[in-house]
Amino acid sequence: MRTIPTPAELVRLIAAGRIGRRDVNRILAGAGLASVTLPMMRRPATADGGMTVYTWSGYEVPELHQPYIDAHGGSPDFSLFADNDEAIEKVKAGFQADIAVPTGYMTGKWWDAGLIQPIDTARLSNWGDVFEELKTLKGTQADGKQLSAPWAWGNSSVIFRTDLAPDYVGADSWMILFDEKYKGRIGTRDAMDGVAIPAALALGFDPYAMTDEQIEQVRELMRKGHEVARFYWSAQSEIEQALAAGEIVAAYGWNDGYKRLKEAGVPVAYMTPKEGILTWVDAQVILAGSTADPQLVYDYLDATLSPEVGKFMIDTYGYGFANSKAFALADPAIVAGLGMENPTEVMGAGVFFEGMEGNYRTRLIQIFEEVKAGG
Repeated sequence: MRTIPTPAELVRLIAAGRIGRRDVNRILAGAGLASVTLPMMRRPATADGGMTVYTWSGYEVPELHQPYIDAHGGSPDFSLFADNDEAIEKVKAGFQADIAVPTGYMTGKWWDAGLIQPIDTARLSNWGDVFEELKTLKGTQADGKQLSAPWAWGNSSVIFRTDLAPDYVGADSWMILFDEKYKGRIGTRDAMDGVAIPAALALGFDPYAMTDEQIEQVRELMRKGHEVARFYWSAQSEIEQALAAGEIVAAYGWNDGYKRLKEAGVPVAYMTPKEGILTWVDAQVILAGSTADPQLVYDYLDATLSPEVGKFMIDTYGYGFANSKAFALADPAIVAGLGMENPTEVMGAGVFFEGMEGNYRTRLIQIFEEVKAGG
């Protein structure tokens, strides 16, 4: 039986890189917990008269804003969140901060709610080196204004054993997650986005604009996925262990999991599915209610976009980075292990995560829960 980690175990897993910050909320939900206080592994010294950054756990470490520390003698204050919805609702309720770091597809919602102000990119010395593909993502601009500064990014795709599923070598497809020949040997993510979106892509549908008929076809493919699944995972360490042991042949996973398995000598590949690899982006925004010195705000943003910060992000977290120069500084073996030797090509093949309207998303979540329950 697969157990849910305790809070202390969560901290150890995060510190070891065995789970990502994106896993935490799902794990807590599986335990029936809305939230839990995790002890901080490290807190940087704070700068006098600074500001507050509202961000994901893991993004507060000094190495991700070291040029700011060098210039101002310390870090800003940090407040952490574990979920996009939690973050926006807390700011709507009056929480005071100066910078926030939502996932990119949420930027439009923050703008529409009047929570953020445009970014004056002329004040960012590193802006010219940010990938153009990230600057213009849906929701990042409005009325000719830049609403957010893209920062970290990564992929969601399929990690598979090349020796155990040789028919998919050179034939990358999301369909492997629903392939009946591998019944009982697939690791399925315990999240609607990890099942419904891949099913839609496998069928050639736009996951964010499906008709009722298409949604029903997705439901049927999700049922097949349920039948072939060995287990639903919450922490990526589960599928890494199962792939290494040969318990499963394929699973939905992220770049960093693939990197660790390759480094361990496991014969795995990371797919760029012919239907499109999924790509997420975390973006920084300036809150409309910011009371900090604007120069501090822009110094911080510029610092976080520096190539040196990007090197740390890539080498340590296994994420892609917005500044194109960071990839030349990063460890070439790590970049290759992440499948990011040509980041522009990876982004060009990507299907970027987008927001879903409430009722649409609720419907897909309901279908996922019904399918998972055998319905």
